[in-house]
Amino acid sequence: MSSFGQDSTKCFEFGSSLLTVNSFTQNTYFAQDRSQFEFLNGIFFRYTKKRFAFRASTSYSDNYSEFKPPITWIDAGSGSIHNKDFRIGIGGQFSFIKKGWFYLFNDLSYRYLFSTGEYSGGITGDHNTFKRRSNGFESLTGFGFKIHVFKKIYISPEFGYNISVKFVTARTISPFEGKQTKYSYFDLLANSILKLHLTFKIN
Repeated sequence: MSSFGQDSTKCFEFGSSLLTVNSFTQNTYFAQDRSQFEFLNGIFFRYTKKRFAFRASTSYSDNYSEFKPPITWIDAGSGSIHNKDFRIGIGGQFSFIKKGWFYLFNDLSYRYLFSTGEYSGGITGDHNTFKRRSNGFESLTGFGFKIHVFKKIYISPEFGYNISVKFVTARTISPFEGKQTKYSYFDLLANSILKLHLTFKIN
């Protein structure tokens, strides 16, 4: 029988991120830097003392997707992208409720992303391949619920708003012209994220 909260003022937990929903709408019009759904791709640790908790996590995702705009977008192209995504971060959480079943949290993470793909179409009729390397940081702020499922097992659904800042270096190659173009830029993105953690009490 499930219940909310924890059984003591101190609690060590170790487990996995069962599910991450990075987008609530499936966008196939542009190249995405992460998949819409991620399953069992992260390790999650949490140490709770009274109403405060320290959190740490790391994750890796390897995903492939294709993008194609509507036929009415004559100036847009189509293609595919393959992402290798690594993240590691720490954070904290606080509960206004003594048993800690409802809490607020903030996670700060370093992110490294390597992407390859191909792009064709558009007004100029391009057909290019590309490589991108990204380094950056993310801040995820939100709220969650800590639910005691069975003995030392907990599940924690969380909803948050993620802000991502990364520096991107890229290279585009045109196979027909044999031309390479190198460029770099900063990228700022913000989106809502849903997570589900499964943890085991280890103390």
